Amino acid sequence: MGQRTIADEGRWGGDGEVVGRSATLFTAAFDQTTGVGTYVAMESFEGFLCGRAGSFNFAHSATTSGSDRSAEFFTVVPTSGTGELTGIHGAGGITVDGEGAHHIWFDYELPTAG
Repeated sequence: MGQRTIADEGRWGGDGEVVGRSATLFTAAFDQTTGVGTYVAMESFEGFLCGRAGSFNFAHSATTSGSDRSAEFFTVVPTSGTGELTGIHGAGGITVDGEGAHHIWFDYELPTAG
């Protein structure tokens, strides 16, 4: 079992829909020999989502048998939005491309800007 913290900064999505930085706390039980394991992560994002500034938290987890992902979970933490992202709610997921790069996608709702 292991734990690590990762900080990432950049632009996600080719159209600049998500710009900012995130910090992630990972905990995993993973067998590096077989590639089998499960992780759980809490992530905090701060920046711009569709031009709206603020922050929010999300949680995600998955299990791998070494060649696939299963039991995936991804949710925006309720009431975690701040600034213009107050009230954000929804879910999402992570896809892994053929080269091993991880891509986050969101299916979220925000209250109408006032």
